[in-house]
Amino acid sequence: EVGMSKELVRNDRMKKRKEEKRQGETEIYVLSADTEQMIERVRRAHQGTFPSLCQLGKYTTSNSSEHRVALDVSLWDKFSELSTKCIIKTVEFAKQLPGFTTLTIADQITLLKAACLDILILRICTRYTPDQDTMTFSDGLTLNRTQMHNAGFGPLTDLVFSFANQLLPLEMD
Repeated sequence: EVGMSKELVRNDRMKKRKEEKRQGETEIYVLSADTEQMIERVRRAHQGTFPSLCQLGKYTTSNSSEHRVALDVSLWDKFSELSTKCIIKTVEFAKQLPGFTTLTIADQITLLKAACLDILILRICTRYTPDQDTMTFSDGLTLNRTQMHNAGFGPLTDLVFSFANQLLPLEMD
């Protein structure tokens, strides 16, 4: 025989009702004191190694602001300098995380090497200003999309800006 069984149709209806009911419910999570303490340590470590956008004195440069080029050497130099400083701050942040310093030096280095680029991109993306389509570095240097491309981001530029735009609803700082 071909067709649907009445029992299956009813089960699907019942399933939909249960799912609708679950969507209307909100769950309340209670954090343990240890979890709250760990979150606070991570928050303090982050704030201590990454100034918020409102704490920075923004400035910009007129270098390569109009047209994309393969590489603007002066922007590349500035970007390299800022990246080095950011990597140092990332290491400082990691050392403040619970348990990180108990790992072997080799493991610490492996973790930092594996995560450093992701952390650098995530941090710069939290300093995205959509109105001007700019990103602000830790020293306040603010670059537009073209300047970021010319500073060495190249083909990653549009992906980084797109990711930053997707982070906006999270209101991260």
